[in-house]
Amino acid sequence: MKKKTFFTTMLLFLLFFNGAFLFLAVVFWHEKLDVQKEMALSEHYMILTSAARDMQALDSRGNGGNYNMEELMQPYTQFRQDGHRSLYLYHGGQLLYSDETKRTGKDAENALAPSLKESGQREIRMVKGKKETGEYGFLYVEGCFPQPYEDYSLIYKYSLKDIYENWREMKNLLFLCGGVFSLLLSLCLIALLNRLFHPLQQIAETSREMTSGDFNGRLPEKGRDEVAAMAHSFNQMAETIKTQIAELEEAAAQKQRLVDNFAHELRTPLTAIYGYAEYLQKAAVSEEDKVSSAGYIMSQCRRLSNLSQQLLELSAPREEGGSLGKIQVDKLFYAVKQTILPKAESRVVAVSFEAKLEELKGNRDLLESLLINLIDNGIKACDIGGTVRVSAYFQGRHPALAVADNGRGIPEKAISQIKEPFYRVDKARSRKEGGAGLGLSICEQIAQVHQAQLQIGSAQGKGTVIRIIFPEI
Repeated sequence: MKKKTFFTTMLLFLLFFNGAFLFLAVVFWHEKLDVQKEMALSEHYMILTSAARDMQALDSRGNGGNYNMEELMQPYTQFRQDGHRSLYLYHGGQLLYSDETKRTGKDAENALAPSLKESGQREIRMVKGKKETGEYGFLYVEGCFPQPYEDYSLIYKYSLKDIYENWREMKNLLFLCGGVFSLLLSLCLIALLNRLFHPLQQIAETSREMTSGDFNGRLPEKGRDEVAAMAHSFNQMAETIKTQIAELEEAAAQKQRLVDNFAHELRTPLTAIYGYAEYLQKAAVSEEDKVSSAGYIMSQCRRLSNLSQQLLELSAPREEGGSLGKIQVDKLFYAVKQTILPKAESRVVAVSFEAKLEELKGNRDLLESLLINLIDNGIKACDIGGTVRVSAYFQGRHPALAVADNGRGIPEKAISQIKEPFYRVDKARSRKEGGAGLGLSICEQIAQVHQAQLQIGSAQGKGTVIRIIFPEI
């Protein structure tokens, strides 16, 4: 792009310069030629009239038309003896005198034969020089003498050597100036194009770095022009891409951890099921052992079923998140109570509900699943006689749900990991109770669907409080 711009600009300049040069050269040539024509005509007229007066003076002395042409023309041949001007005097078409013949020893050119016949007639014509002989062009001024000497004619040959030489000098000077100016223009143009295209080169280089996987490169944002605005937009795009890629990488890593943990969770019950099934198939076992083995197989199958159900619940928020509406909090609490109370009674744990707000905006099924999971975790964390409190209230202008228990609590170092799928604080106890470590992961997903924040506060030996803070009304 830069090279194309450079060569296009230089080509346009050279075309413009050469056109201007040709125009100036033509104007210069015509101006000089007009000046030389006027001078040639003026000198021809002066010589012709002066010679006519001299001839008239000689006739008045009784000369009788017998003129010594060399003596007559001598004063005028000495007018300029630089070889650029020559005189030719004719009488009746016959050459009487030529200072060129005298000067060079050569006969006058036949082409100079006079063509005018009437007194006072004059004409001027231009004859081009011969390149092969190195001759310059000439001006020929022809005119007849006034009466009574109209039989005489004078041809004034005027060399254009000075004009040609001046024109050549001007041409060389213009070419020299053009070359110097072209060089300066090239340097200035290169500097300007480098300045103009430098941001584009930076964009190209940074884009290549981004293509290779490096998204840390940024463009300098200098000034307030369009280039700076483009650099700002490019940097924002790069930052957005970097953030999105980081999120995708984190999501991929999380997905991989989920798959790995899921495979690990499946391996234990499947191994146990396979082992007991093989034992029942190959060994001669008692009826009591058969019942015991079948019971263990059934418990592991229930565990797998529970795991599958929780995985389905983990993906459900993404599919159901679009249906958000107004929910009556008391009806929500009633549905949750009907589900969770049997388990609470079996564990001798008291569960209480308190609603200080009437409505929530959300998906009822998802929020019901969220509360059931949180309360279930609270029940599992409590010993016999423990309590779990569920409340709905305003935290400032934000609606909030909270589930608090007075159970064992969560170690501080485990709080940052507790939301990860398959993470369990007490793995042996969770596995014994059939937990897979997906409850809080499901709750986190549901909170994200509602654009809410899930906050966890806990102290070992004192209990845990989990709050869901909804967007401001």
